[in-house]
Amino acid sequence: MPKVIIAPSVLASDLGNLNCECKRMMDDGADWLHMDIMDGHFVPNIVMGAPILSSVKKAVPDIFMDCHMMVTEPGRWVKDIAEAGGASYTFHLEATDEPMDVVRLIRATGMKASVAINPGTPASEISDELGNEVDMILVMTVWPGAGGQKFMKECMPKVAELRARFPHVNIEVDGGVAPKTIHYCAEAGANVIVAGTAVFAAESPRDVIAFLRNQCTAAQERILAEREQLIYDPNADVVEDDDEFEKRREEAMEGRRSGATTPVGSKPRAYLKHLDRRRSSATSGKSGKFGADLGMTLKA
Repeated sequence: MPKVIIAPSVLASDLGNLNCECKRMMDDGADWLHMDIMDGHFVPNIVMGAPILSSVKKAVPDIFMDCHMMVTEPGRWVKDIAEAGGASYTFHLEATDEPMDVVRLIRATGMKASVAINPGTPASEISDELGNEVDMILVMTVWPGAGGQKFMKECMPKVAELRARFPHVNIEVDGGVAPKTIHYCAEAGANVIVAGTAVFAAESPRDVIAFLRNQCTAAQERILAEREQLIYDPNADVVEDDDEFEKRREEAMEGRRSGATTPVGSKPRAYLKHLDRRRSSATSGKSGKFGADLGMTLKA
């Protein structure tokens, strides 16, 4: 699973002292700084732009600027943001009919490419092609355009679905994330955490950043442990035939996407690993813990 990344949202900072605020966050343990750029069209507000990003980059050279582009023409600003020092460029799926074209523009500049979806957009709108091409998918947990909104827990199934479909892609959450809501994000599989007021207004931003990181890390460890929690089932079949193996893999993948149970066990993520191990043992002719003479299923 991708590493945990904490990205305080600069929108919640003292914008009159932006450079100092960014440096303060980096000194307190932030991995990235989340920079919201709004054009007054995609969302009502107008915030920041390339000249401000350039100023921040000069003042804090080591900063990783995670640029969230709430704009109606995402392809138009790619070059400007790259030249200003942007490291990652997130455009909204709702803002373009040609997301792959935008991704190609971003890639050409050397920036990381990311796509965002609003609370009303289902995860299924992210095609397999797009999801496998981007570096990150941002799931908005508030409606974009203003800080201080209430966290929308109902967006968490989308995070879980996207994590299942794209296990190696960064999944970012943005909006209302705080110490009291981080566990929802962590358990759903988010690994890039955007938090604004919860960090910038904290008495100790360092402690809040550490808490958010620890919550996500602990959740990842639980998920990995869950995948390893296998027991023997002597009645289970060994999958030797490649076609049958791929069929069962697809069944497990479909179950993982929908939340349904799989033919063996009740946790599809572990079932995929279960198939891999049994297939490996069967084709190598080994016996023992994962041998062809023993089937396995997930511990309930």
